[in-house]
Order: sequence, then C-alpha cells, then structure tokens
Amino acid sequence: MESDVLAAIFPRLRQQLKLVSSTPIRQMGTVGGNLCNASPIGDLTCWFLALGADLTLADAETGAERTLPLQELYAGYKQLAKKSTEYLAAISFDALAPDEFFNFEKVSKRTHLDIASVNSAARFSVRDGVITAVRVSAGGVFATPLLLKRTSEYLTGRSLSDETMLAANEIAQQEIAPIDDARGTEAYKRLLVRQLLRAHCVEYFPQSSQSSQRARR
Repeated sequence: MESDVLAAIFPRLRQQLKLVSSTPIRQMGTVGGNLCNASPIGDLTCWFLALGADLTLADAETGAERTLPLQELYAGYKQLAKKSTEYLAAISFDALAPDEFFNFEKVSKRTHLDIASVNSAARFSVRDGVITAVRVSAGGVFATPLLLKRTSEYLTGRSLSDETMLAANEIAQQEIAPIDDARGTEAYKRLLVRQLLRAHCVEYFPQSSQSSQRARR
C-alpha cells in the first residue's frame, strides 16, 4: 500500500487493499502467505491470478529454483503443487501497458475486516472499445482460487460493454461451483459473480454502463 511504484501501476491500490483484512494483519502477514494459504477466497490470490503472475519456488535443501504460473499452484482444496521443501521466493507479473485496465472487487458481510463471500479481479487490454486480451479471476466459487479461462476466452475480441459482460456471465456460471456456507448460499454467490463481472465494466466505462441501464428501464 505504501509503494509508489505499485501505486503508479494501480491507481486505486490503496483504496482496494483497504478491503483486505485489517491494518494489524496487513502489517504482520505477507503476500506469499496469502497465496500459499491456498484459501479459495484469498483476496491477493484473486488479484495476482488476474494479473497472470508467475511464482519462483526455491528448494531450501538443494537451492534449485523453478517458475510456476500461479494458477498451477493449486492442486485441490488447500493443496499446493509444490514440495514441502520448497518456499515462495518471488512473485512476478508484467506491468500494465497504457491500453490495459485492472480492477478488483470484493463483497463481504462487512465492508472492512471480513472474509469475502465472493471476490473477483480482471485485467483488460482494450483498443478502440474492443477487448484484445483479458484475464478474469474469481474467489469463493470453487474449491480453489479460480481463473475463469472460458469466460476470458469468450470476452477476447468483443466490445467492452454491459451487454458483453452479462453474456460472459452465462459462461462463468458454468465454470464456477459455489457451495452454501456461512458466507452465503450457492444462488447468492452466483448472483455476485454476475454483478462483479458487470462491476468491472462499470469501473472501466461508467458512461456506457449507465446508458445501458437507462435503456433497460
């Protein structure tokens, strides 16, 4: 939150990270711990999945290092595709290009100091109103943190609009498998996925989305 380098890449960095845990926990916890905890609703996991982050895993015994895409780290619920002797040494991702946009959304029972019911992040490359590349992630909707691959593939090459995101939701609903728990019912979480997909579009292109909503009414 205090990094000027990251703030230049993510203009809403401080505002968005205030939704992640509390000040004491942010001071004590680590980004690597958030990822390696393997929680299906890890906020930073969702964040870095959308960014297309790569992990550098180092073996404490041999000193050998290997690179693993973040989405391949999760082998199942609370299961990691790494050896017990390996630790997370580095996280890397490509900085956003001038035509790229990143957004993070989170819904929880309380605005702050709470675990997400559902969270989502999206990284778009948009040229002349058309999505040329996109990665969308979601948490709280599967046994592992989830990169919405089919949804992202559908969005590529289409105009960034409220209607496009609503259509993408139909595919997203097939990719997710939420369950009823203390943070919400399956139906509620499916509704949140739809709304967060729309929220990404609204954040990027608010005038278009507002016009679309007025047209529906």
